[in-house]
Amino acid sequence: MILVTGATGFVGRNLIMSLSKKRDNLIGQFRREKKLEETRLFFISKNKEEVFDRIIWRKADITNFSEVESLFDDVIQVYHCAAYVSMAFYKTSYLNLVNITGTTYIVDNSIKKKIKKLCFISSIAAIGEGTKEEITEDTQWNPEVDKTPYSYSKYGSEMEVWRASQEGVPVVILNPGIIIGNDSQIQKIIKNKFNFYTSGVSGFVTVEDVVKAAIGLMQEKIKNERFILVSENISFKDFVNYFSKKNKNYSIRIPKSILYLTWFIESFLSHLRIKNKFLTKALINNLYSKNYYNGNKICGYLKTFNYSKIYPYLERY
Repeated sequence: MILVTGATGFVGRNLIMSLSKKRDNLIGQFRREKKLEETRLFFISKNKEEVFDRIIWRKADITNFSEVESLFDDVIQVYHCAAYVSMAFYKTSYLNLVNITGTTYIVDNSIKKKIKKLCFISSIAAIGEGTKEEITEDTQWNPEVDKTPYSYSKYGSEMEVWRASQEGVPVVILNPGIIIGNDSQIQKIIKNKFNFYTSGVSGFVTVEDVVKAAIGLMQEKIKNERFILVSENISFKDFVNYFSKKNKNYSIRIPKSILYLTWFIESFLSHLRIKNKFLTKALINNLYSKNYYNGNKICGYLKTFNYSKIYPYLERY
């Protein structure tokens, strides 16, 4: 059996659909019935309802050890996609609970059951910062640089996955950039009438490329390696402007000073317990940082792997 955690999430549902084309022995973990129904409709939209029905869907909370343990009967491979994504400071505790504690339980059971391989879908948020050079898999995490709560949670998750490798479980870690695809969160956000952008640059990749890389790496005899998945580095200005022109909306540059003022007001109101704090200095700095990621390593490991170009891909939607 192959277990896919977070199988009703954006990456998870695309992954399990792709896996289902070649095999039937799939377990899809989900937490909410609503997300399972959304996933069923996603399969129907692809004319794959019969495939959806063949998957073994199991409801479990990955922050509950006994429920995680119940997922592992006869499992030989795990794709760990389940995660909580938020940049909000007030979500710190929940980020750590889901991303770190949840991964700990997945790792503990992977070690206990001696699974053959574990694939972890992480994020470029867990990679070290670049200076003037491209960021690669060898770029070191600098503990002296302040990070977002999400970054800390993904880094902590990776530490748990590396623990699995030390205990004899072969692992691969994928660090995708900003993932785009039909119904991706970032595309939903910038379909508004007014879109705001900063002067930052980051890496982008399609969800299909993430899925293709994950399955390919699990099929090959590749273990205990990490791979940045970035097709292109694009400025937020260009990305937002592309959608604004396409949807005949407006794009507006937001100065860094405005976000710092917002952070100050939020911090004050949070101190008075009037409002939860969302922004952090680390998040503001990330939004205005120009980070260039090198995602070429995987091409040397998977000879048939090629990235999709971002803008031609977006023309489909």
